[in-house]
Amino acid sequence: MGAIYGKEARCKICFFMTWNDLTVGQYQRLYGILKQTDKTNLDILTEIISVCEGYAIDEIDSWQFSKLVEKEKEYKFLEALDFDKTAKKYINIGKKRYKFVHNIQDIPAARYIEAKHFLKEDFIDNLHSLMASCVMPMRKTWRGWVEEKYDAKLHSHYANDLKEAKFVEVYNCTLFFCRLYAELIKGLEPYLTKELSKITTEDKIKEVQTALQLITDGFTVPSR
Repeated sequence: MGAIYGKEARCKICFFMTWNDLTVGQYQRLYGILKQTDKTNLDILTEIISVCEGYAIDEIDSWQFSKLVEKEKEYKFLEALDFDKTAKKYINIGKKRYKFVHNIQDIPAARYIEAKHFLKEDFIDNLHSLMASCVMPMRKTWRGWVEEKYDAKLHSHYANDLKEAKFVEVYNCTLFFCRLYAELIKGLEPYLTKELSKITTEDKIKEVQTALQLITDGFTVPSR
């Protein structure tokens, strides 16, 4: 069951939060909190509640300990990425929509370079930026949703939009992209080597193999 937060969180009618309730931006903040090693479990729990429910830290500090114990149970789900990993076709964010490009060959080469750049750092921290390289913006018309032309100059704008998307939807799509990308590059080398051997020298073939290695260098498929 979903959660009711914000103003409703002040009421007694409140449900447990689930993975489906978290936005990308929220989970990125939670991810940073959960990686901390210099704070107590109570301090970490307090920050988690603040991110998810919107309470100020000072307000949470005034709660009875028994209430915090109950809250800790609510956030046990954060211990594992336990949710359906199916990549959806569309990502809806309020009145906006982005189409996830499932066919990796439909993505221009320039966006492969972007993807590699964003994956050099932490996968979760760059989730929104990576996703912005894997989507097409859409516009609603009287005939329904239509694709718009991807504008590389608006990449940061797309990425900011995607920070407000559901974490599970963006995570699943980027994981799907990473796996396809790795498989594509892995299968490309033997094919190119075979084809080039028909028309060029051994030195040229080695140059292509080196170029492919440079493309995949630093590109790691997330383990979860």
